[in-house]
Amino acid sequence: MRLLRLGAAAVLACLAGFTGGALPAAGGEDQDADRAVADLQTTVDRLAERITRLRDIDQIERLVSIYGYYLDKQQWADLTDLFAADGTMEISQRGIYVGKPSIRRALELFGPQNIEDQHLHDHIQLQPVIHISADGLHAFSRSRALSALGTFQRVGVWGDGVYENEYVKEGGIWKIKKDHVYTTFFATYEGGWQSAAGRSPKASEKIPPDRPPSEVYESFPNVYIPPYHYKHPVTGADILVKQPAQAVQP
Repeated sequence: MRLLRLGAAAVLACLAGFTGGALPAAGGEDQDADRAVADLQTTVDRLAERITRLRDIDQIERLVSIYGYYLDKQQWADLTDLFAADGTMEISQRGIYVGKPSIRRALELFGPQNIEDQHLHDHIQLQPVIHISADGLHAFSRSRALSALGTFQRVGVWGDGVYENEYVKEGGIWKIKKDHVYTTFFATYEGGWQSAAGRSPKASEKIPPDRPPSEVYESFPNVYIPPYHYKHPVTGADILVKQPAQAVQP
């Protein structure tokens, strides 16, 4: 028991540097040693949980970035495999596609499998804000994509959108549960965003969605603020969104 007390005290002293010295010191009695060991185990468990959450955030940020690279080169099979089996995809006002087979079909709206010569389809993933749920099996992110699209000597297009996504951890692997992109604007390269048409892409008759859009809005020059999945990081209050009057169309 004395060796256990000394070992606990040594480890506690070491961990105190990571916890601001808040750990209780092991006393000279057996009950103090037992209490110190229990406190030590609690601290170790909390640190292990924190490490797991940090790894989860890192893996989801990588998932967001990898999604963008597959989207750039129209690697539809690889992109589809990032989704959970019952995942959904909702891009702009195109409606909701449910399940991996439906998502795979919908990706053909943006060109064939594998990008062809003379085409540009870049989607730069930026500003990820990631939160892990208390159960450690679900997560949410808000991020932005800046897009450069075009065909050589024909057309060049700028685009921007905000993602509010959901993820699920299955078998230790994070997958996309809900992929939801809110279009901010599309505009020609020559005209710039001051010439944006203000009409978000709508549902396709060729590859119709499984469900209608979950929200109705139009893009710039109209303004629509996607709801935030998280609370204010300083006040802890819900972030209330007041949409401009022109954002939602009848």
